[in-house]
Amino acid sequence: DGSFVRTCGSQGAHGQFDEPKGVCVNAAGLIIVADSENHRVQMFTCDGTFVRAFGSEVGFNWPCGVCVDGDDNIVVADLYNIRVFSNDGTALRTFGTKGEGAGQLHGPFGVCVDEGG
Repeated sequence: DGSFVRTCGSQGAHGQFDEPKGVCVNAAGLIIVADSENHRVQMFTCDGTFVRAFGSEVGFNWPCGVCVDGDDNIVVADLYNIRVFSNDGTALRTFGTKGEGAGQLHGPFGVCVDEGG
């Protein structure tokens, strides 16, 4: 019905944000947030409890878009590439490089997958 339910996070450390951009929900009902200026992705339960953060270990530049594929992997649009992580935050693969040519990216804002993954 559009009624406000809750909010979570504020600016700062784990469980807090600095320019959150993309949000999605995985099959387990966890809320996944691309926390752009903190260069990470954070996960929360549906009641707003912090679960985990990841991305600093791979050197996110500016994660923006986030979605979940058919295998419940987390797909993140970063400043110059697309990164794929397992549901526990383990880096699986990266594609795309900085630039404007074929296979290159510059600031993708969103990402999505189809039923084929």
